[in-house]
Amino acid sequence: MNHSDAGAEAKSVVHRYLKALRERDVAAIPQLIAADAVYHIPGDHPVAGTWTGLTEIAEKFLMPMGERFDPTADYAVEVGHVIAEGSEVSVECVTKATTRDGAPYALNISAQFTVEGGQIRSMREYFDTQYFARTLFGEG
Repeated sequence: MNHSDAGAEAKSVVHRYLKALRERDVAAIPQLIAADAVYHIPGDHPVAGTWTGLTEIAEKFLMPMGERFDPTADYAVEVGHVIAEGSEVSVECVTKATTRDGAPYALNISAQFTVEGGQIRSMREYFDTQYFARTLFGEG
């Protein structure tokens, strides 16, 4: 596979992952994350940290995040830009939802993914951690 094809495949995996998040597709999400993937979430809040392996990512990040939002309200991931080169994919997006407490939530995110073998090997997110902690966890 040439560099251009690898970038297109990596981009496709990330788009499928974002779609699964939007649709809250709990069956598709783990299929798109490698068993030994590493996620890094910045900040000083309950889901901040570096999580290694699908189980830890699910238990320490994905499930706690899902619990912060109203399950009956829409969860949107509005993608602004996606740049892919080889196995690296950079995404600029806005996530919009309603918290469990009924507050509106809109967060601008820059996320960097590494994709290999049709699965996400790593994800690093960058966002306003103060807004995130205040809106979702009542901190700060």
